[in-house]
Amino acid sequence: MREKLITFGKDFEIKEASRRRGGHGPGKAKYYVDDKVLRACETFNIRSSRHGEVLYQVQERKLSVRDTMKIEDGNGDEIAKIKKRAVGVVRDNFVVKVRGDRDWQINGAILDHDFTVKENGKTIVKVHKNWVTPIKDCYFIDIDEDCDDKALALMVVIGLEDMSED
Repeated sequence: MREKLITFGKDFEIKEASRRRGGHGPGKAKYYVDDKVLRACETFNIRSSRHGEVLYQVQERKLSVRDTMKIEDGNGDEIAKIKKRAVGVVRDNFVVKVRGDRDWQINGAILDHDFTVKENGKTIVKVHKNWVTPIKDCYFIDIDEDCDDKALALMVVIGLEDMSED
């Protein structure tokens, strides 16, 4: 996932890694994220195409102190909730409540972009960061092929990054 560091209303693409050269080359755009900044909130929408339907959205309310963030589908129904459980010196602890009865555990350093998302002890998402140039940074997000909702997994990563910036 590539994203400009200094932007206002930062839209970005999530690309599938190329199979050549160890999977680290630029690939075809798989999802598009648009970031809408309004007066009191910032909304991230994830779409399967640049102008397609919104698959999921997450909203940050700028004027509130929060320890949770809701992920909604395109109709505004809550699909998941990211909850900050405890604040640590180096690491924050998060849990994601997915559709009521499933929990995803977040392990690692969110601020360093080096963490995993696990469900029932099985790693479903692994995130690590690699600096490419001084202007852009690159996030490598490895999603297990058995993950049933890759767009939701990506939205959780976007939400975690947004929560960790506060």
